[in-house]
Amino acid sequence: MATLEEKILPFKIKLEAGDKRAQGMYILLKPSEEKYTAKGVTSTPNRNYKIEIAVEAIYKNKRCRGKKVFNITKGTSIIRAIESMISKRNEMITILKEKGTLKTESIKLPKIDSKDRSFENVYQAWINVKKIDKRANTIRVYEVCYKNYLAKAFDKMLIDDITETHIQNLINEAIEKKKKPTTIKTIKLVMQPILELNDVMLNWKKIVFPKHTSERKFKGSDEDAIKISKALLTYEHPIMRGIFAFLLTGRRINEVLQLKHEHINYKNNTFTIPAENSKNKKEHTFKLLPILLNAIKEQKTTTGKIFPMGRDNTIYHFKKCLRSIDIHNMVMHDLRSMVGVVSLRNGADIFSVSKMLSHTNLSTTQRSYLTDGSELALKAQSTIEMLINSNNENIIDVEIEDNKFLAIKKLYPNATDEQIKKAIIILEQN
Repeated sequence: MATLEEKILPFKIKLEAGDKRAQGMYILLKPSEEKYTAKGVTSTPNRNYKIEIAVEAIYKNKRCRGKKVFNITKGTSIIRAIESMISKRNEMITILKEKGTLKTESIKLPKIDSKDRSFENVYQAWINVKKIDKRANTIRVYEVCYKNYLAKAFDKMLIDDITETHIQNLINEAIEKKKKPTTIKTIKLVMQPILELNDVMLNWKKIVFPKHTSERKFKGSDEDAIKISKALLTYEHPIMRGIFAFLLTGRRINEVLQLKHEHINYKNNTFTIPAENSKNKKEHTFKLLPILLNAIKEQKTTTGKIFPMGRDNTIYHFKKCLRSIDIHNMVMHDLRSMVGVVSLRNGADIFSVSKMLSHTNLSTTQRSYLTDGSELALKAQSTIEMLINSNNENIIDVEIEDNKFLAIKKLYPNATDEQIKKAIIILEQN
């Protein structure tokens, strides 16, 4: 007599008492595979397994629910699996709040005549392929470029007839209309792969693009920087507070989101950005400032990534936070500019700032953040930390003694007398 095969069922994931990280998460198992450790923690099967995440959110005053299933590799502990799923759960909740559903819209690709080599036809074939694996924002950039520039110039042309002169004329027209260099460069971003994919090779060295001269540079005052820092470091979300703390010391968002507990050296009071997570593919080690140590301690994670948060979610919270203080024109990367400019303005030398921002070339720091040659002094990291701390007693408990100068000098031995005096003035004003 044949035995009935067991059905795969969802079992609520259990962690140690008080650990709520697995809320809304279920492990898919056969009933005979349901096992727990002596501490009551869910055990994983000796195979690849799946975790189902169920979330709910309010969309247009209605409660919406959704589920997704994720594959987990054999040998992955339940704790490590849960930590990797937290950012997925947060992203699902955000999508529910914005769209009311987790279902993705099906992409209907129109049929393209492969023999038609008009630019309009070739572009549609190219963009249809890109829609399969590119992010929505990337597709939007391509389509705006096509609509604003390429369609009018090339739709009725055969791609074989397009020359360097045609591209250059299009660029010159955009310059005359005072379009930004970064906008104009999207012409190459779209045109070059389309043409090369269809065996039309142009000499792009002959084509002159405008130089990008308008670097995003922080133009606010020190008081503006303190206002922004205070808002970020007192933000309601504990994971985001930690991420913002690291961003305010000059780190890039990718470096922070990829930071793991194993990268922290508590003995030497440092943290390391591995080469694979660094923009210039070099390993960088930085001092673990008190504000950063507190940020790590505030997190519930003990292994793996310190901040289980996705990039899109981080951007959402950043914009939400700045909107609360009526700032609408900043992006996250602008915090690096703010840190660099404010540090230089308050006495840090360009070499220290370049080191803090992990720039490969000093010219990058000079071009992006230095306005004249008078902004020189000591260490950048202590400068920006001192300014951040100066207006927020809730973030770091700094006891100001009667002799404020000696108290601050003791806390920041690398700070110059001028830096300390300015910090005291800011403290007394607030």
